[in-house]
Amino acid sequence: MIDSEKQEFLQAMRSTGDLYGKEIPNERVAIYWEALKYRELADVKAAINRHIQDPNRGRFFPLPADVAAQLPKAGDAWLTGDEAWALCPKDEQSSAATCDEIMNALQVANELIWSGDLIAARRAFIDNYNRQVDEAKLEGRAPKWWASLGFDEHSRHKAETKVIELNNLALPMDKRKELPAPQNQSYVSLDHIASKAAKKSSDPEKALKCLAEMKKKLK
Repeated sequence: MIDSEKQEFLQAMRSTGDLYGKEIPNERVAIYWEALKYRELADVKAAINRHIQDPNRGRFFPLPADVAAQLPKAGDAWLTGDEAWALCPKDEQSSAATCDEIMNALQVANELIWSGDLIAARRAFIDNYNRQVDEAKLEGRAPKWWASLGFDEHSRHKAETKVIELNNLALPMDKRKELPAPQNQSYVSLDHIASKAAKKSSDPEKALKCLAEMKKKLK
């Protein structure tokens, strides 16, 4: 949830309190907000509704743990340490799908990467990443993926597609986004090839004639 949704969250909590005959002070709502703010507001409201309908737990006003128990499980959306290490960008050229936990772990491993000790770098990265993921799972957080764009433009589309694919893992099937169509490869004309070949060939006229024949056959 984001700060602009606090008022809507407050209203949801007070409406739930009215149902149970309870007045919910702002201080108590703040505790619920801190416990649940890592999840989407729509998911939190749906979880409260599921709690209300539960024939056993629903007889009592929900604690934060009761709401969390009704939320979609986010743990499966996390990559393993080895998968995260394979995915993370290790130089300024590369583009990759990443998340804050991967980039934080990469900061820990960067000095070892620059020194050339990739074995120690991998171990330091995975240890740090796994600790962060364990904390996130306890808080019920799913990863938020974004694209780290490097200088290599050809890998950017692939990274942006991977972001959508990974974010979809934490979403119900009906909310998942379609993956973009594969990017078309750059078209290079035969005339451009002919010009290049003529400049490099010891017999420019012969090179141009050969490429002219190729163009005829392709028509």
